[in-house]
Amino acid sequence: MEEHGAMDVEALRRAWPQTGAWLGQPAPLTRGTNNLMYRVETATGHYALRIAGAQVDERRLVFESDILAQLGTAGLPFALPIPLATVSGERWTRLDDAEAGGAPLATLTALIPGAHPLRDDLAQAAGAGEALGLLDEALAALHFDGPERGIDWRSTGDLARCHPLAPDPRAAMGTLPLPADEIRRLIANYDTLLAASAPLYTSLPRQLSHEDYDPSNVLMVGARVSGVLDWEFCAVDLRAMDLVVALTWWPVERFGSGDEWPILAALALGYGRARTLDHAEVASIPTLFRLRAYTSLIHRLGRWRAGLSPLEDVLWRARAALERDDWLRANGERLTQLVDEALQGAAGD
Repeated sequence: MEEHGAMDVEALRRAWPQTGAWLGQPAPLTRGTNNLMYRVETATGHYALRIAGAQVDERRLVFESDILAQLGTAGLPFALPIPLATVSGERWTRLDDAEAGGAPLATLTALIPGAHPLRDDLAQAAGAGEALGLLDEALAALHFDGPERGIDWRSTGDLARCHPLAPDPRAAMGTLPLPADEIRRLIANYDTLLAASAPLYTSLPRQLSHEDYDPSNVLMVGARVSGVLDWEFCAVDLRAMDLVVALTWWPVERFGSGDEWPILAALALGYGRARTLDHAEVASIPTLFRLRAYTSLIHRLGRWRAGLSPLEDVLWRARAALERDDWLRANGERLTQLVDEALQGAAGD
């Protein structure tokens, strides 16, 4: 997303007067796919300022805020980025930023201490897995008005709705500047995936899910999770999906090396300390791995068409989808056995 010009710090401070004086300009924290994050030093403490992308609307922020507020009373042993109320009682304000092409939305949350986990630290992987299990248990118990607010394309696995600028994923993949053999494999694997994934959304349990439990969205102090960030994709999905997301991202650079297995086992064991999945859900994990790979590819393809992501990002995800499919063909059975044994072993501890 686009960088913003100099912020009107005084206007932001007036939106959240309870923070006291802001000390200097907000300092960049991270740059995500859809948001810019800044560290804010004030007279009363440290805060995180989020500038949302143009695609984020007020309805989505209301939904996120409602979910986070409920989770904040669930007794979870880690912090969440619950937006502070503005002087007008809302959970966001608008920036007067003509350079950014309008008035982007801004939220302010208490800054959560901690650092992103190391992907190959097994103690951290187990701690992160357990925190995810606790989080999913809390999400499953939530009640919110207008349940349709938690429903989007993820709730049915409908990849044709993954991005509005890629309504025909097969045709969109066919336009990529890749060798003809890779295009054919992408489309063939996509067709196989659709046939395998559709029945899962009519037979397996669904619930509200975080949807993006990647190390970059988790903060830890040692082996303990201190915060879970980035709730913009939260939606109703298959109950197993949050664990699948973690399993796909934690060892993302290790697949095929042999080093992925201890990481996968640690995540699943930790998760199993807090909750379990049934055998049908575990058996679906290889298909859900493929689904996440194509979700990532199609979403980036749409962003590329919108001018928001470089072509290199799309091509990387296309090749990653092919590599993930090759890995699953060789290791899918071993993966489900490992997860099943880890969940059962944790439940028996």
